[in-house]
Amino acid sequence: MICKSCGRANELGARFCKSCGAPLESNESMQQNNTNQSENVCQQNNQYVMPESMYSGTTRMTKKEFNECANIKSITKNITAAAIIAYVIGAITFIVNVVMAGNIAGLVDVMIVVGLGLGIHLAKSRACAVIITAYSIFNFIYMILLAGMPGGWLIIVCGVYSIIYTFKYQNAWNKYQQTGQI
Repeated sequence: MICKSCGRANELGARFCKSCGAPLESNESMQQNNTNQSENVCQQNNQYVMPESMYSGTTRMTKKEFNECANIKSITKNITAAAIIAYVIGAITFIVNVVMAGNIAGLVDVMIVVGLGLGIHLAKSRACAVIITAYSIFNFIYMILLAGMPGGWLIIVCGVYSIIYTFKYQNAWNKYQQTGQI
């Protein structure tokens, strides 16, 4: 199927263009739209009301379909990479603080980092990205005060990386919701 908006060839049966996100019309839907065009508006009590069938279906992609678009895939891969860094940091913290040092309170740190990583990964949450960055800066300063040397710099990298790409993702999603274009 050829996209009328950008001209990209898409696979048969696709509902949206994988390049620009514009809705694609199949031959069946174009014929159905032409035959049902006069039935789209009903008149009741001298007011025009859209029939219930007009609200079924959508002309926009779901977030899952949006994530599969070529332009968005690189952003989602970077968000996943930031989340994986958070998971690795959680695993390192667990091994070093809980297993080797016997610090049970280190489990709280592990749960915070892994939980925020899940929020970044699954929800592409800007709030989780900002919180993990603030938390990482707090940990960095705490390590300087406690041990006299900097520590926890990798989580700062994770936080900054996740802020950059979650904000890019949300800006692209908001633009798509407003304009229908990626």
